[in-house]
Formats: sequence, C-alpha cells, structure tokens
Amino acid sequence: MSDAIVVGAGAGGLVAAWQLARSGRRVLVLEGGPRPGGLLGRADVEGLALDVGAEGYSVRGGAVAQLLDDLGAAGRIVQPEPVGAWLQTSSGAHPIPQRLYFGLPAEPEAADVRAVVGQVPPPVAPPPDATMAELTLAGYGQRVLDDLVTPLVGGVYSTTPDEVRLADLAPGVATLLDRGVPLRDAVAQSASAPPPGGAVNGIRGGMHGLVELLLGAETPGAVEVRCDQRVHAVERTSGGWRVTTPSGTETAPLLVLAVPLDAATTLLGGPPPVGEPAALDVISLVSDDAGLAGAPRGTGVLVGAHVPGVAAKALTHSTAKWAWLRDLAGGREVLRLSYGRRGQAPATSGLGKADLTALVRADASALLGRPIAGQVAVHRTGWRVLPPGTPGVAAARQWLTEQQDHSLAVAGAGVAGVGLAAVVPHARAEILRLLGTSE
Repeated sequence: MSDAIVVGAGAGGLVAAWQLARSGRRVLVLEGGPRPGGLLGRADVEGLALDVGAEGYSVRGGAVAQLLDDLGAAGRIVQPEPVGAWLQTSSGAHPIPQRLYFGLPAEPEAADVRAVVGQVPPPVAPPPDATMAELTLAGYGQRVLDDLVTPLVGGVYSTTPDEVRLADLAPGVATLLDRGVPLRDAVAQSASAPPPGGAVNGIRGGMHGLVELLLGAETPGAVEVRCDQRVHAVERTSGGWRVTTPSGTETAPLLVLAVPLDAATTLLGGPPPVGEPAALDVISLVSDDAGLAGAPRGTGVLVGAHVPGVAAKALTHSTAKWAWLRDLAGGREVLRLSYGRRGQAPATSGLGKADLTALVRADASALLGRPIAGQVAVHRTGWRVLPPGTPGVAAARQWLTEQQDHSLAVAGAGVAGVGLAAVVPHARAEILRLLGTSE
C-alpha cells in the first residue's frame, strides 16, 4: 500500500513525489499520458534529445537552483549565451530593449526603446477595470502595445493583452496602482529586479533531464510511476482517499492533485474554469545550414502584432542560446518555433509534413532575416494550456485552495502560476504543509 498518491507526473507532481519520498513515504504517481514530465517534454530529432516544453527557468527566488542542488545537480546549471534576443515588428527587426516589465518600458525615453517604438506619447488615465491592452494604450500608446507588450505576452504566456489584466501577470505592479502609484512609476520600481522570465538559466543536457533527476534520486522512501493511467475519480474514505483508474482502484492516506486546473476541479466536483485551453504547437527544426552559426538574431525573436507574412509567435535559436547544445549538435543548427494563442488555432494545425516544413522554413527565414538553406528536419509537439486571464481561473484556484486539508494538496502550474520558478517552491511547500513539517 502507498503512503501517498500523486495524480499527474508533470513538474509539480514529480517535485511533490520526490519531496514525499525524501520524507520516507512510499509514493504512487499516476500519469494519464504515455510518459512522465508534462511540460518538461522532450523529442528526439535527428539524433538530438531536444526540449519541447520548458527549455529554461527563471532564476527569481532561487527555488529551482536550490532543487537542483538538493538533487546533487547544481553543477549542471548553465547560463544562456549573452547575445541577446530580438523583436520582429511591423517596422522591422530590433534588439529587445533592456528594461522591460511584461513588455512595459521602465525608461520610455531610453534609446533602445525609441529605436523600436519611436517617441512614446504622454500617459492618460486608463478606463476602469482596464485590460492589459487598455492599460498599455493609456500609459504608453499603440506602438508599445503592438511592438513590446503583445510579443512578450503572446510569446511567454500564450494569450493577448486584450484577454488579460495586469493583475493576472504582475500582481505586485497592480497593487502599486491600487495604492495610487502612477503606472510608469510602478513599472520603473518593479523593473529594478528581473521580471518573471527576464533572467533564465538552464540544465546542461536539457530541462527534460530534471525528470530523470527527480525519479532517479536516492531517498528514504520510494516513487513508482505508472503511465497511461488517467484517473477517472477520487473519493474521500475514512482512511484517506480512493483513486480510480482504468486498471482499478488505489488507496492511500494522502492525495496530491498535480493536473491541469480544469481537471483538478472536475475530479473534486468543483467549478471548472469557463474558458477553453489554448492549443499550442512547438516545432523543433534541425538544419545543416552553416550560415546560421553567426546567430543573426541572437538567441531568438519575439513577434509583434500585425507582422505580415509570419505565422509564428516566437522563435528560439537554441544552438545560439545554449553552448552545450551547440557542442552536441556537431555543426547543425537547432531552432524552435511556437504557434498559437488563446482563441487562435495554431497555423500549423492539421498540416501534413511537407506543408508544415514549408511554413516553418518560411517563418524561420523571415524571422532570422536570411533564407534557411539545405536540408531541415521538423518535429511538431502539441500542448493545451490555460493561459493567465482565462475566465474562471481565479475562482477555480480559490475553490481548490479551500478544499485542501491534512490529507489533500494541489500542485502544478494551475494553482502555482506559470513556470518552474513558481511550480517548484509551491509544490515543495504544499508537501511540507501536508506532512506538518519543515526542512
């Protein structure tokens, strides 16, 4: 019999399982998909093991670095190459300005900002309960919205400024506004530290290596993962929880739900979010074009609004960003393009291999400012996520929080927020709360 059942083998579930095993518990992890990892996904393309989910982590808070240190893997932490990234806007390609906070410039008159958007107009009062788009228009004007905020919000959070509010992305800045601090002053104060995703590190060998580190760690307890076991129901019992899968039932005193927000609320009989998940495609491209070695657009490109002839929302030049991958690729170049936002089907959806390859080659050529020559290999990975600002998310999170007690914890991005820097410390803290202990 298990001491705990974890439903979901994404990053939150695996960190929770490891934390439980670290305290001596026997843990059963039930995963509905064919392999553990979730957004720590990998794909093998032309003999290279590539990240197709998270490919780095925000350094804020130090939680991921601490986890890697606890796993004995601090020596695998790597920094990206310091070559910067670019924006593709309707007016052309530009290096990303230095001091942005969710695309909002901390110094609107800085030369690198004016090179992208020109003169920023004086601020005016935003409408009540403004969206991120309305707030940006009032505070900075149309060009900042189209060329700075839209690419960052879309590329990182898979939504649009029209569909999200500042509080969904940066609650600290929203709190300052509620206290009467002008928007530009609030942004300048907040940009003194790197924003979420603004400073990243990675793991030598790829972020997907964190899955093996967590499952292979030596602990006083033990973790067993069973894949292709989608949980149909959970039920409280006198001794804890009963969990039903296609293979039967499992019982344990402790239960951790580490599944998407809508799945967690459904299992517990609560109100699911109203909005539909966003469909996203990540396309890995491996090329033998030696002309890309010069990193023509640094570590990659975020795409602004109204850019003609480009369907992708972002491109990462992975072999320019990570030295370990460049060495491993042996002269080949690895690109990663992403497609799709909330309410918009990816342009790559339903395409056959030839059409997919043609679209991705054309987008990569446009974003890198030069044709992609020679042979290319592409691999498509589809994801479904609930972006920040999806209707009902806040209510669903609050409801789940109210259900947690001495036998139930909820982990993962649905409740913790986007990114490993949010998911990791939240999962560890939830297990310590569940066990009534501290480290």
